[in-house]
This record gives sequence, structure tokens and C-alpha cells, in this order.
Amino acid sequence: MSMCFRQAARRTLLCTASAGSSSSTKQAIKFGTHHVHNNLAAASTTILQREFSAAAKKKQANNGNNNNKAKELTYQERKEAEKKLRRETYEQKQTRLERLKTRRDHSPKDVKRTLFRSWWDKEMMYHNKLQRMAKKEGKPWRVRVAVMVERLPVVTPDEEEWEQDYNDLRDFLETFGKEYPAETGFMFAPDKSEDHVVESDEDMIAGLPFTPAPRETEADASGDVKTLDRQLKTRLYLTIKSDTEGNLSGPRWTLPSTIAETNESLLAAAERAVSDSVGSDLKLWCPSNAPMALNMRVYNDKLPESFRENYFGEKIFYYRVQYDNTGGDVDEAAMKADDYAWLTREEVVDRIEEERGKHQAKFFHYML
Repeated sequence: MSMCFRQAARRTLLCTASAGSSSSTKQAIKFGTHHVHNNLAAASTTILQREFSAAAKKKQANNGNNNNKAKELTYQERKEAEKKLRRETYEQKQTRLERLKTRRDHSPKDVKRTLFRSWWDKEMMYHNKLQRMAKKEGKPWRVRVAVMVERLPVVTPDEEEWEQDYNDLRDFLETFGKEYPAETGFMFAPDKSEDHVVESDEDMIAGLPFTPAPRETEADASGDVKTLDRQLKTRLYLTIKSDTEGNLSGPRWTLPSTIAETNESLLAAAERAVSDSVGSDLKLWCPSNAPMALNMRVYNDKLPESFRENYFGEKIFYYRVQYDNTGGDVDEAAMKADDYAWLTREEVVDRIEEERGKHQAKFFHYML
């Protein structure tokens, strides 16, 4: 309300001054107390309209001129004018973006995303090509189900050096507590140096009534890969050495897999793949009925005809299932695979790369 009244009073003053009332203009206008002289208030019925700014006047004049010129221009001239306006708008936008650059614009961005897309786009083009080739030859695809049996981390991973420094500083600052003004009487006695001593991890472990289990096990020291009691800080995957995929080079490291039978669900085929490979003693939990990944494999002409039959190749559906810590392990007596190992993602990728090359290894790197 105060701003509206001031504007009205200012306009009234202009009206009165333009009317030649010099005595009225000499009267004081008290804006702070919202009082105006009676002579000025009487003239408030003729309030001047607010003038436009210079920029608004110029824009209005230009619009009027442009409208008049637009009526005189031909269709082709109007198209050229609109094209010129769009180009000028684009150049202004690019100039603004160039002006808004900061020191971080020269740092690499989306490095991992770009690296993944460079592989993913080529992979999708190759898969689409295989689909067209199979359709052209009129051959169906065979469905294979592979299983990623995953053991989750047992202990928390090691902290980085900066994380340890941050936690130590936070624990030290928390020893001071909250501070209140002295007059409130909430503050305790003056702090002492011993009040701000943070207990180290070693001291805390020494004060426990039991001895914690080591984070590094004997299997890590000996290199035993056939036990779940290794690499407790990361995930492990059940990997087998088998020739069930019909490869010409003999048994190779891969995931448990099997050909899906008629009227058998993919999840049921995944469960059967694990039991056929390493026995049925493993306790597993599947978080979803849907597969996690899909890959395609074209049958080589060198493969036996009894294995290829009339199929163009295989569509391999990968399921992720988790090992249940309630018990169970690989039953070596009932195992049909030649060998097995519980490996980390890096170890699986290294073995795949050694046997099949970098392309297949990259697929397992992104899938696992």
C-alpha cells in the first residue's frame, strides 16, 4: 500500500506542477506518514499515465516499423528475414555459452559413459545384423540360459585414505559438543585436553570381549579359489570349466549354462543349469524372474552337425542369482563340470580375455 500511495502522490505532484500551481508544489509531501497536502489530494483525480521506458518505446517503435515493412515484403523476402533472425539468435546463444565457460569445462566429462557407449553401439549394430542374417537364411535361434551365481561381500570394503582422514576429523570435532552463550549457564566446566582424545580402531578392537575374525583369510594368502572364504570385501562369482557350449578348443572357463527345454521357463532352466554343473547342494535366491543380459552366438561351420542341427546360433539369456549364506557349497562328487572356482569380476574377465579375446571379456566386465 505504501508504494502505491507514493506513486499516486508523485503523479499528483507532476499534474499539479504542469497546471501551474507553484504554491502547491512547495508544500511538503510526507511519504513516511502517508499525508499529502489537501491541494495536491484534490488534484489526484487527474493522474498521469505511467510513461514507458526508453527500451520499451524503442521496441514498440521497431515492432510497428517491422509490421509495416512485413506488409510490403514478398513471401520470399519474409522467409529470408526469418532465416536471418534464426541465425542471429543461434549465434547469440553460442556466444553466450562461450562466455559462460568455466575452468571445469576443459576437464574430461563422461569418460566411462563414452567408453561404454563406444562398445555398446557397435554391439547393438552387430546383433541387429545377426538378426537380419538369421531371418534371411530362415534359421531359428536356440535358447541357452547362463547363470551368474553371486556371493555378496561379507565385510565392508577398506576405506580410502581421504575417508579415514575425514572420519578422524569428524570424530574429533564431535568431542566438543554444542556451545552455548555463557549467560545461559548450559556450558559445563572448561574443556581439558584429555576430553578430546579420539579412540583409535586398534584401541577399540583391543577393548572388545572377543577377537574379531581377520579380514584377510588363509585362502587369500594361499591363493585357493575353490572356497567361499576368500575375498570377503568384494563379490565372488561361480565360474566353471566345461565344454557344454560345444566349443572347438575344448573345455574353457564360463558360467553354468544349459539349453532351455520345450515348455520350460527360463528361471527353471537357470536352476537346472546350476544343479547339473555343480550339484544341488548350493542354496540360491533369485531376485527376479527376468534375465539380466542377452548375448548372441553364431554357430561356426566347423562345429559338428549334430550340435548345430538347423539353428543359426544361440541367444544366451543371463540370470543373476545370489548365494544364500545359510549354507551349501559345490558338491564335487555330483559335479559334471571339469573344474570350478569362486572368482572376482576382475579374475573372471582375465580368464575370459585369455581364452576368447578382449571383446568377450568386455561383455563380462560390463555384465558382472
